[in-house]
Amino acid sequence: MDAVLSPDTMTIPATIHPLSLPTPFPVGPVNVYLIDGDPLTLVDTGPKADISRAALKAGLGALGHRLEDIQRLILTHHHADHIGLAGEIVARSGAEIWTHPYNFPWLADYAAEQERARPFYESLWQAGAVPPDIVAAIETASASIPKWVDPTPANQAIDEGDTVELGGQHWQVFHTPGHAGGLICLWEPDSRTLLSNDHLIRDISSNPVLEAPPILAAPRPRRLVEYLHHLRRMAALDPALALAGHGEPVTAAAALVRQRQMLHQRRADRILAGLDGTQTLWEMTRRMFPYVHRGMDYFLALSEMLGHLDLLVEQGRATQSQASGRLSWSRV
Repeated sequence: MDAVLSPDTMTIPATIHPLSLPTPFPVGPVNVYLIDGDPLTLVDTGPKADISRAALKAGLGALGHRLEDIQRLILTHHHADHIGLAGEIVARSGAEIWTHPYNFPWLADYAAEQERARPFYESLWQAGAVPPDIVAAIETASASIPKWVDPTPANQAIDEGDTVELGGQHWQVFHTPGHAGGLICLWEPDSRTLLSNDHLIRDISSNPVLEAPPILAAPRPRRLVEYLHHLRRMAALDPALALAGHGEPVTAAAALVRQRQMLHQRRADRILAGLDGTQTLWEMTRRMFPYVHRGMDYFLALSEMLGHLDLLVEQGRATQSQASGRLSWSRV
């Protein structure tokens, strides 16, 4: 692997070709990565949108390839902007899909997996005193997501501790839930390169997205607590270069992780300072995010609030209680 990785000048390994694809989503372009070798591998795909497909075809063409040449897809997590074109690529190329087991049902039938999780969210919104019109806005926004994804089965499960050969190098698989339950990062220790996708992004902090557990009767995943834990794990690797799912590469990962930790701690401190008596999830979310007025933004705001409340409970600074079906939080 021909790469120059020094504190002053960072070069992406020669076998890795980043492609920035426009999307119809507020997050903007998504990065996917074509990696030379046998099998020719694409890491993530972009959503099933005309502008994304056209950019992917153009990017592959500039490298002398077509969609039909792709032999393997590695999908880092199940969000639509990262998996949407997988079905079309597989249909045209016969490529295999490798991903974390958590992502399998989302790939097989995104809408069905949303429907499976519906009782979890309905119960949580009711317990959190989220108004019916806000719940309706969230459900309408969520129902629009499957159109950006074609169902397709995964072939190979990869998980923490596995090794994947990419571009003639052996990359270690790390399971790093937080932004998404099935999110994986890939690490190449010789060049100290991390494929960090949406786990570590230079200019935006990843949302700790609220998710239903794979078994609905299981405890609710504490996504922000998990996210911060796995950020520390990735920083401990001391990456020279992290290739993100959005935006520019990260060349100072340890420093960026410290900033992210501080950001979330400051937000938790603000939430704690506003905890006067016992308050519901919606009361605190509306106070912290008064500018939010769209369905998916409501969902992300509730995810952020719940994540920081989990963090405060984890730190022993707040307590969660439930009475008459209503969840509430108070200072310790």
